[in-house]
Amino acid sequence: MAVCNTKSVFANGLKYEEDFFEFSKEDDFFSLLEHRRSVRRFKPKALAKDEIDKILHGLSHAPHGDSHHHVELTVINSREKIMEALPLMSQFYDKLAKWLHNPFMRTMIKLKKGKDTINTLQNHLLPRIEKGIYKEFTYEYDGITRGAHSLIIFHAHKNSEEHKEDSYILVTYATLAAQALGLGSTIIGLVPAALNKSNELKSMFNIPLDHDVVVSLILGYPKYKYHRGIKRKLKNIHWIN
Repeated sequence: MAVCNTKSVFANGLKYEEDFFEFSKEDDFFSLLEHRRSVRRFKPKALAKDEIDKILHGLSHAPHGDSHHHVELTVINSREKIMEALPLMSQFYDKLAKWLHNPFMRTMIKLKKGKDTINTLQNHLLPRIEKGIYKEFTYEYDGITRGAHSLIIFHAHKNSEEHKEDSYILVTYATLAAQALGLGSTIIGLVPAALNKSNELKSMFNIPLDHDVVVSLILGYPKYKYHRGIKRKLKNIHWIN
């Protein structure tokens, strides 16, 4: 519905008038926010290096929590290299499904990662693993990196200050920089989870074994043009005057 320029496609009981908004014609920051969305279908080509360089330059202006940046970036601009890693990532998610069905392992994950994480794994990730979504990968598309030819991984030494918070700030800046260049992007948590459990994967991407991989971003040229955005509401707003 966001793509159809004639408003002739309908899905999931959504209505154009109630659930979507037309993009602003203004050329400002708030229009940029309106247009930004998670893009998971890309044209089959890697980004031009100068476009990635512009995104990286944008990240150099991001704020950070500690007095020095500790976060390092690994840029993979090759579909072939990404595909080399996909089977190992898929194997990790097969193992994760077995752990989640094991009461002892499930308890250990809950104690180490928290109840919120175990809820996410069981309610969101496990059904997708069991549907085989992460086992399907071709050159054109896969369920983990969505067929992207370009991938940025944010990582830092596991003991470095503020590295998780700074990684999320950086990846958010990267999504906005990509949008400003007319590119598509999506923040992906599947890649870091697999890398942190596999030294082989870290070595494949030349990431130090003592680094914590926090988040990753898939990037590319969007396959589809979006004509409108979908309305989203904040959970709640509490005012204190």
